[in-house]
Amino acid sequence: MKKRLNTKNNNKKKQVVEKTTNLEKENEKTSNTNSTREAFLTHPLGSLITKNALPAVASMLFMALYQVVDGILVGRRLGPEALASINVLFPILAVFIGLAVMIGIGGNARIAVLLGAGKTDKARRILGLIVTLGTILGVCGSAVVVLAFPKILYFIGTSGELGNYAGQYLKALYPFFTPMILLFILEQSVRNDGRPNMATMVMAAMAILNIVLDYIFLFPLDLGIRGAALATGLSQSIGATVFLIYFLFKTFGGHTGLSLGAPGGGFSAIGTIVTNGSSELFNNIAAGLTTFLFNRIILSHLGALGVAAFALVQYLLMFGMMILIGMSNGTQPILSYNHGAGLFYRVQGTLSRLLASSFIIGIIFFILLQWQTQTLVTLFIPEHPDALDLTVSVADTISWSMLFMPVGIVGSVFFTAMEKAIHSLVIAILRGLVFILIGLAVFPLLWGTAGIWITPVFSEAATALVTTFLIYQWMRSEHLKSSN
Repeated sequence: MKKRLNTKNNNKKKQVVEKTTNLEKENEKTSNTNSTREAFLTHPLGSLITKNALPAVASMLFMALYQVVDGILVGRRLGPEALASINVLFPILAVFIGLAVMIGIGGNARIAVLLGAGKTDKARRILGLIVTLGTILGVCGSAVVVLAFPKILYFIGTSGELGNYAGQYLKALYPFFTPMILLFILEQSVRNDGRPNMATMVMAAMAILNIVLDYIFLFPLDLGIRGAALATGLSQSIGATVFLIYFLFKTFGGHTGLSLGAPGGGFSAIGTIVTNGSSELFNNIAAGLTTFLFNRIILSHLGALGVAAFALVQYLLMFGMMILIGMSNGTQPILSYNHGAGLFYRVQGTLSRLLASSFIIGIIFFILLQWQTQTLVTLFIPEHPDALDLTVSVADTISWSMLFMPVGIVGSVFFTAMEKAIHSLVIAILRGLVFILIGLAVFPLLWGTAGIWITPVFSEAATALVTTFLIYQWMRSEHLKSSN
């Protein structure tokens, strides 16, 4: 009898201890989640932006670094035609990249808003949902390449040596579509979890690995253009795996903050993600379409050498663009958290600081490209003087776009963070398609080949005007709301 009573008492004690332990764990989770939220909502904006934007900028710079080094190694080993082949593939890859960006940006903007409102469980389910959607997209993208490979090459209009390079590159890259998509999605999710430094370290290690593999595959192993694709695919797969392990460890270890939950929210959540990320999707699809149009027009005017020159200028602009995108993406959680909490004055302060710093970056890169283009281009193609001279001429014109680009990039990310999908989509449509089409239709007729290079400058300048108007209207509306 006494043994039974002792057993019952011991069981009760165990249950009490277990309940107490579970309660302490839940309180710890809530406390840590609230501390991240409190930091975004109360810390000084200057230090908060620096803490979040600098790691994001570093990540984007590392991405730009490996892409530029990839271009340098490909150009030096295989020549301008190989460089051009990667550029002509972009219209096809842009569709999958756009869908991945839509899921990643749209989903993570929603996650940050939910975390800002204190709804951690819902944020976890959205993370599970976007990881699932990204996996499905990657598998479908690889399947499309397998089933329609000849049609893809025919569509982009490649032939001869250019077509051969493009085909080899795509065949080597498509098996890695799924991890490449998950890398983009999960990097931003790690930042939403308040771990910007970890995200940066992973991206830095991935970039260094990519560069090392590029050299090994292109030179000692002599794998040609396939080696460049394999280096990109393998390094990004490793980066995605690290991020995935991080969230799986948090999920199954019962750790605090953002973790992978069961996919939830249904079609309404998917609709919100698609709506939030629609401008980013359109940006990428439009970029693919306009790149296709640029390539066709340039081929008709200057041949493959012109496409190579245009591709080289894109490499030169990449560092400036990546810094602007990194600053905007790094600041996005601050904007979304404070928007979710209804703190308009902090949203306004964050935006003004972001715009000011972005303009400084734009001016610096404009000056750099005006003065040092020839030195930079020589890194890519030192033994091709004709391509070198043409690239310098193209860069002299297109570099003016850096003075206007900050407004369009910041504006698009800002309105996505505010869940103002229509505003963001308008910016994307005008910047990525409408103004480009107008420029390509009019300027080459007026100024010949020079009109092609003027088009990006016109597009960025016109977009800056429209974006400024939309931001002014939004601020005026929010100011009236806060006054009432």
